[in-house]
Amino acid sequence: MARIEMRLNGRKITSTSQLQRELTRSMEKQVEDGLRKAAGPSVRMKKTREGYTFEGTPEQIERMKKRLR
Repeated sequence: MARIEMRLNGRKITSTSQLQRELTRSMEKQVEDGLRKAAGPSVRMKKTREGYTFEGTPEQIERMKKRLR
C-alpha cells in the first residue's frame, strides 16, 4: 500500500482525517482574521458557541458592517 505524506501550514499530514482537520482549522482562522480586521481596534470581539459577538458604539458597528461587504 502506498503511503502519502504532505505538509500543510508546516504540519505533516498522513491521513485524510488530518487533512480535513487542518483545512477546517485554516478556514476558521481565515474567517476569524477577516472579522477581526473588519472590526478594527475599537470594536470588541468575542467568540461564542453560536459564533461571534461584537461590542461597540452603533457607529463602530456600522463601519464594521460596511467593511464586511
